Amino acid sequence: MSEYRKGSNRQAESRSDRLGSITQIIGRPWALAVMALLGCWWLSVAVGAQPITPNDAGDRFYWGYFVGGGLLLAGLFGIPVVMLAGQRRQLMLERERLSDRLFALTTRQQELEAEIERQRQGAARQRGLEIEIEQLRRAGREFEAEIERLRQRTARQRELEAETQRLRQGTTRQRELEIEVEQLRQNLAGKQKLEAETERLRQDLACHWELEVEVEQLRKEAASQRQLEEEIRRLRQNLETLRDSEQRFRTLTQQLPVGIFMADLQGQCRYVNERWCQMTGLAAEQTVGLPWTHALHPDDRDQVEKIWRQALDKGSEFVVDHRFKTPTGRDVWMDTRAVPLRDRSGQIVYYLGANTDIAELKRTEETLRASEARFRSYFELPLVGIALTGPDKRWWEVNNRLCEMLGYRRSQLLQLTWAELTYPEDLATDLAQFERVASRRIDGYSVDKRFMRQDGSLLYASVSTRCIRRSNGMVDYYVALIQDISERKQAEEHIQHLAHYDALTDLPNRTLLGDRLQQVLLRAARDHTQVGILLVDLDHFKRINDTLDHTVGDQLLREVGHRLQSCVRECDTISRQGGDEFAVVLPDLINNDEAPRIAERILGAMTEPYRFSDHDLHITCSIGISLYPRDGRSAEILLKNADNALYRAKDLGRNNYQFYQSGATMVARERLTLENSLRYAVDRQQLELYYQPKWDFHANAITGAEALIRWNHPQLGLLPPARFIPIAEDSGLVLALGEWVLRAAVQEIGQLHQNGASGLRVAVNVSARQFHQGNLTTLVQGLLTESGFDPGSLELELTEGILMHHTEDNITALKSFKAMGVRLAIDDFGTGYSSLGYLQRFPVDVLKIDRSFVTELPSNESNVAIVDAIVTLAHGLGLLVVAEGVETVEHVEFLRAHGCDEGQGYYFGRPVPLLEFQSLLMRDRARLAGEALSAVSP
Repeated sequence: MSEYRKGSNRQAESRSDRLGSITQIIGRPWALAVMALLGCWWLSVAVGAQPITPNDAGDRFYWGYFVGGGLLLAGLFGIPVVMLAGQRRQLMLERERLSDRLFALTTRQQELEAEIERQRQGAARQRGLEIEIEQLRRAGREFEAEIERLRQRTARQRELEAETQRLRQGTTRQRELEIEVEQLRQNLAGKQKLEAETERLRQDLACHWELEVEVEQLRKEAASQRQLEEEIRRLRQNLETLRDSEQRFRTLTQQLPVGIFMADLQGQCRYVNERWCQMTGLAAEQTVGLPWTHALHPDDRDQVEKIWRQALDKGSEFVVDHRFKTPTGRDVWMDTRAVPLRDRSGQIVYYLGANTDIAELKRTEETLRASEARFRSYFELPLVGIALTGPDKRWWEVNNRLCEMLGYRRSQLLQLTWAELTYPEDLATDLAQFERVASRRIDGYSVDKRFMRQDGSLLYASVSTRCIRRSNGMVDYYVALIQDISERKQAEEHIQHLAHYDALTDLPNRTLLGDRLQQVLLRAARDHTQVGILLVDLDHFKRINDTLDHTVGDQLLREVGHRLQSCVRECDTISRQGGDEFAVVLPDLINNDEAPRIAERILGAMTEPYRFSDHDLHITCSIGISLYPRDGRSAEILLKNADNALYRAKDLGRNNYQFYQSGATMVARERLTLENSLRYAVDRQQLELYYQPKWDFHANAITGAEALIRWNHPQLGLLPPARFIPIAEDSGLVLALGEWVLRAAVQEIGQLHQNGASGLRVAVNVSARQFHQGNLTTLVQGLLTESGFDPGSLELELTEGILMHHTEDNITALKSFKAMGVRLAIDDFGTGYSSLGYLQRFPVDVLKIDRSFVTELPSNESNVAIVDAIVTLAHGLGLLVVAEGVETVEHVEFLRAHGCDEGQGYYFGRPVPLLEFQSLLMRDRARLAGEALSAVSP
């Protein structure tokens, strides 16, 4: 209905708007009149303006005048008409608008009347609801009042029932009242009747007040009687309980394995059990009236009676160990304990005592005293610390040696636990072993741990602990032997430090770096973080060693280590890989720019001048970077890739850093290209042998050479073995290269033999793959037979790693070479397994000391000891010793002084082609001939 009215209103308003617009147009009559006059004037002018002839001039004038005047009159009369028409139209529109307005008002009035009617109906309903609520409230109050009255009546009824119950327990009248009350209870059909009956009963009770008094008296008498009966019953129960208790006590005392006696204050026995009679040898009848001390041993009587009197005077417990003398003359050791018994007033009337046979205990004590004396003599041995400790970890007993070791007095130490003196970092391990003993999994354990002395210093000790258990398996105590191993620990720590740290720079070495890198990679895999590996190599460091002495080079390496430490974070690891190469491990890298930022910092630090006494040195470095996990997931691959990046940095001009480039990188392409070219190097005669001379310290001359392969690459030039030998080993080409080297060395040195250099030995390196092939012995035998080469002039160099695998096959092959007369040498001795067992089993002739032990001679004491030990060992086994890496006069003098047989290194000559080596050999032979002539000439 309301929606319809709203639509009607909107239609009326639309019509009013349209009519209003028309009214505005028509409502301007003056404007229309003016427009009509103008139209008439224009028409007259137009007619007058037409071209006319003189004959028609008069007619047209009158015709135009008539038409113009008519139009003017029409305009004058039309203006009021138009105005009236406009006003009429406006009034009609106003009427329609008012009609629509009236319709809207009427509609709104109807809506308001309907709304008022609804409000009236709602008010009426609300008043009805209020009246109904008020009625419900009154009904609720009446209901609550009725409930309250019912509750009061019910309570009154309960009171009446209780009163009736009391009256029922009285006299005959009370029983009559009970009957009446019962009749009243049965007649309580309605609430009003019950109230009337109750009122009557109340009046009847008032009349019988005297009866109630009498009933009350009877009730009190009955209560008193019940109390008396209850007291009699309780006394009977107590008497019965006492009888049972006495019987149990007598049974208990007779069954106890100890003697029980009860004596008065004069010491006379009032009661003894059967066990006491057995101990004393007396009958129960004999003890009555006798003091319990009658059976005491004569030697103990005075002392026991004295203690007895003191206990009586103080009223305290009596405790003493003594002997009984039986009538048969047998002595029995007893432990007697007696406690005072008091009456209700607190006075002591008796002493209850117990005698325990401790003869076995006394014999055990004697045995223990003798054992303790023997134990004490062992316990106080001055060699090691000995202690007894309890399950609570406290020291029970310690000897003097342990007190000296820990710096405590005995009394102080016995107040402490061994856990309090254990170094915190070692406590967890010790407690774990202790718990294993306590849980019966083991009976003893040994640990190396640290104790904290009283002065705060640490004691390194080897502790051996043994558990002593009771018969039930529980721990009784522990016996601990503590030996001072501080000196041994210091030596072990020193050895451990030498094994994991570089002796020159005190930086971690390769071993420790590998361990830390492995841990860092495991943590990075767990935490999903990056790890950076930086390999730092000093540019042209060898020039410093060649120009200046090695002392300056060592100082430079130490300073480089310090500068590297200042460039990295505390969590990073710096390691000296050997020579002038360092490695840096960067864990927990967040951004990709952290590693290059550290690399730039290192490059900047390296370029700062180094000042050593009179020398100002300037040096740069090249850095190769690999990142985990992008460039690899193992330590070996990451180091290898960082090394590839390092070589790339050197190829790009040094003094820069380069990232490892994975995939089809320049290095990978170069490696692939080298592998493909290497397959044709032999056929294309691109390989060449270089010879490095070996100097005999005894003959003071060149007596041999080592054949070293070089590759004359058509594009890359002369390549050292390090560039292509690893490729050959991976691709299997090393077999062909090894055979070529053997043939070329035998042919070229054989030619030198024919040219007058007889006896010159040549050493050829044999790879692991080449040595383990089945036809190597056949190849060598055929080559010697074919060329006629002296087998004693051929020396095969093998590494320690080759000989440690396939031992029986190795021995067979070595014996075959030995049977041919070929010399065998162990190359790089000391860097591999260094097992002395194979030196006895393998028929070798020469040991070659690795250059890493020679480089720092004679300044490095560890290397001095190692070289001296190798020389002594080799000579003891009848082997010759060749030292590699001899580069200085100091090296030569040291090796000659320590009995080294031969030396090889840049000091005697670099690897050179055959012609240059032949010239060098000829000059040396000429020098020897000249010295011989000088020696024989007068």
